[in-house]
Amino acid sequence: MKRMKEKYFLAEWLANEISDTELKEYVSEDEIRVYHKIVSASNQFKVPSFNADVALEQLKLKNTKTTVRTLNFSKFIYRAAAVITIVFGSYYFLGNQTQNYKTSSAEKINFNLPDNSTVNLNAASEISFKSSNWKNNRNLSLHGEAYFKVAKGSKFTVKTPLGNVTVLGTQFNVVARANYFEVVCYEGLVSATYKKKSVKIPAGSSFKVLSSNIKYEKTINEANPSWIQNNSSFKSMPYWYVVNELERQYNVTVKFNEIHKRKLFTGSFTHNNIEIALKAITIPFNLNYTFVTDKEVSLK
Repeated sequence: MKRMKEKYFLAEWLANEISDTELKEYVSEDEIRVYHKIVSASNQFKVPSFNADVALEQLKLKNTKTTVRTLNFSKFIYRAAAVITIVFGSYYFLGNQTQNYKTSSAEKINFNLPDNSTVNLNAASEISFKSSNWKNNRNLSLHGEAYFKVAKGSKFTVKTPLGNVTVLGTQFNVVARANYFEVVCYEGLVSATYKKKSVKIPAGSSFKVLSSNIKYEKTINEANPSWIQNNSSFKSMPYWYVVNELERQYNVTVKFNEIHKRKLFTGSFTHNNIEIALKAITIPFNLNYTFVTDKEVSLK
């Protein structure tokens, strides 16, 4: 009896024969929410009229020499149609859902895209994309910073609020935070678009836009970005950006004098020890740091 119920639980739920609570025995709450969306959408469709009783009588006439077992044919048709609706509806809704990956401060994650391209997502960053038809439509949105190893295939596009990056198959890093946009190519060739203008970035090169000031460099020797190894490196970067990155990596708030914000910093700090990291960014400017609380630091 239970096996029969398992076979028709979707149809029974659609026929209001079992409740959402009983349906949870077979599916998750997320799937139930999808089923409700499908039912809502399917109510917009107009189903062709069908007289089950007439169809059954015609079937009996065609099979007069065969013993016919009488069934509740209309109920059977309804259940079959219900199951088909759920199957195709689930495919449509689940296939078109947006996939999201998001990190908080002091958190990094790695994941694979549908084509087995790999993504390293830095702290306080977010990526979203639709997995349906990914093979021919490899587009995703990025807020923050991520390192990509893209499998060869169709055009691959990273969209950010500051500019877009397009490749076919390569390794590159993208930063899109506040007034800073940076693309560094580690392998192959990358095309970056900023304010409707495109620039080609070969391996070993970087393209940076800081407060609308564009800078192009050909001096990148690293195999991948330093943050992958839990270390943030900077070359002539404004002090405010360096401090902001330390805040993201350690989930703290750092307060410091306005006169230091525009000073340029060249150096690095580790992601594994906040005391060592604070010394790395304060000693060059003869600053001292004090922990006001566990989550607040003051520089003077």
